[in-house]
Amino acid sequence: MKKSVFIIPTVLTALTLGVAGCGTNTASGNANAATTSTGSSVSTANQASSSSQATTAASASFPVTLKDGAGHTVTISKQPQRIASTTEGTDEILTALVPKQDIVLVTSYADNPQYSNVTSLVKGIPTIQNLNAEQVIAVKPDLVLTASYAKQSVVSQIEQAGIPTYEFNNFNSIEDIERNIEIVGKLVGQEAKAVKVVTTMQSQLHRVENAVKGQKKVKVLDYSSYGYAAGSSTTVNDVIVDAGGINAAAKLNGWQQITDEEIVKLNPNVIIDANNDKGFVHKILSDPALKDVSAVKNHRVYSVNSADLTSVSQYVIRGVQDVAKLLYPNVQIGNE
Repeated sequence: MKKSVFIIPTVLTALTLGVAGCGTNTASGNANAATTSTGSSVSTANQASSSSQATTAASASFPVTLKDGAGHTVTISKQPQRIASTTEGTDEILTALVPKQDIVLVTSYADNPQYSNVTSLVKGIPTIQNLNAEQVIAVKPDLVLTASYAKQSVVSQIEQAGIPTYEFNNFNSIEDIERNIEIVGKLVGQEAKAVKVVTTMQSQLHRVENAVKGQKKVKVLDYSSYGYAAGSSTTVNDVIVDAGGINAAAKLNGWQQITDEEIVKLNPNVIIDANNDKGFVHKILSDPALKDVSAVKNHRVYSVNSADLTSVSQYVIRGVQDVAKLLYPNVQIGNE
């Protein structure tokens, strides 16, 4: 989940927080629709029937009552069909679980390829920069997804308009992301799809784990030109570990600023950062204070696709794959 739009920049948590390879139904639906006119009619009828059955099945599981990350009890009386997402993480999660027409608002990050893996899937959907009650209410949602660090006065305005609003709180690990996907699945009446997304993520992680098994582990530091490093209790820590590396800053808790002297002591074999941190590689490689650091001496300083590395959706798996390829270039990792 990225900022209060599920994104806390790499500098603070690389948590362009925000829920790859977990494919969306929109893409497959478009592909399946390419049939002859006769086939199209049959396909359309079948799809309508399936949709009706799915809706009936989903509706049977409502009302849904859950306690959210802010400790509030949220009740959704019927399956939502107008969902407003005000975090980039839920922007990405929703594209895997519901039809595009059910999403009435996404964050501006969802439309930015620097942060988002779903730009093509959210085209035409209205966007929001910062959580704004008037803008949210104007799209007439029947469910709003946000984060618990959002301004509570704004959340209260939305709730007072009679709109169920669920606030997410935990997004500091891949396990948190998986749990958030399953929660969104419950909220939108698509539990089976959510479970499938999580199962696919776990399968992809196992594939990476098997690919790098037996490789000599390398120490990795996620560090930005802003001076922040990713310690434990961050999604990036999980990305490094699941990619087969050792987080050189694991003794730190969360995102913390560190000095050049501390980097020298950590002596990572590899240094990584999101590629939206312009000039990062040059800065690290040209810093005389870091010239004796293993990663600098061996030119193993890399920029990683920010939409992958900082993801807090199912696309975080792409971050794991990206990092594994950098750590072990001679190993066949494979992306899906």
